[in-house]
Amino acid sequence: MRLFAEPLPAKLVWDEGELVALVVAGHRHTVVEQLRRWRVEADWWKEDVSRDYVTLRTADGLVCDVYGDRRSGAWWLQRVMD
Repeated sequence: MRLFAEPLPAKLVWDEGELVALVVAGHRHTVVEQLRRWRVEADWWKEDVSRDYVTLRTADGLVCDVYGDRRSGAWWLQRVMD
């Protein structure tokens, strides 16, 4: 498992509400499965952390965790499983 100290910017591509691709560093990975989803709300009284996490499997064998910042709308690649 590789956990990035600084998450990498990512883009999720949706088609009619279905997640179809992950784009990181200019590389497009076709999503074949969402393994799990969860939400993290920490220090909600200070509006500190509000993220949606998704564990994805891609057609090229990548299994990874990405998260979206619910306030900014930005997505980030945080972890890649070996």
